[in-house]
Amino acid sequence: MPPMDIFVPEPPGGCEWVVAQGYDQSEALIAAGARPVARKWVPIRCYSLLENDLEQPLRLVDAPWMGSHGLVLKPAARKVLESLLGDAVDYLPTVGSDYDELHYVHVRNLTKAIDLEKSRIVRFDSGDILDIEKHEFLPGIVDAGPIFKLAALPRGSIYLTGELVEVIKDSGLTGFQFNKVWSGDVPDSDKAPRQNRSGGLAKALDRLSRILRNHGS
Repeated sequence: MPPMDIFVPEPPGGCEWVVAQGYDQSEALIAAGARPVARKWVPIRCYSLLENDLEQPLRLVDAPWMGSHGLVLKPAARKVLESLLGDAVDYLPTVGSDYDELHYVHVRNLTKAIDLEKSRIVRFDSGDILDIEKHEFLPGIVDAGPIFKLAALPRGSIYLTGELVEVIKDSGLTGFQFNKVWSGDVPDSDKAPRQNRSGGLAKALDRLSRILRNHGS
């Protein structure tokens, strides 16, 4: 059985950004944590960054970059990903950009399956985690779902499984780029439960991959 891969998003070069207007707006996104916030959400104001520092145009994409803490999706990207991400996320509307419809994907699915002793961690003087330079995950990572955040670092990056990353790549959607932060074998005792618990997701991923490949051929 191939190893399980875990990725984080990173900014693709030469593509458009979406920027929250001010600290309060950014904080509203990052501090949401695992709480479901969609019902009481007040759309944050943001603006589109369509040129670089040399005033050269940036490429328009399906998922403009805002940060590793969450995805920003135009309607085409949301249509592809919505059924796969399920209730692990909220889609929070934004206002003020160059687009009538643009949603921030708030990931509220948290996992504790990070090995804090074996991972290489940078901490504040207070002991809180600033960054994780090298990840080591626990066997329970197989149950984390296709997209998640770490309970130990809820204000940090989102994480995606290799299965989900492959579907995004096969879809032809633009604006996505990923960096692999971990690859590991799942212990034999955990493989069968993972196949049973994640069978629905695996089938959905496989079905969507086939549809997208057939559409592009």
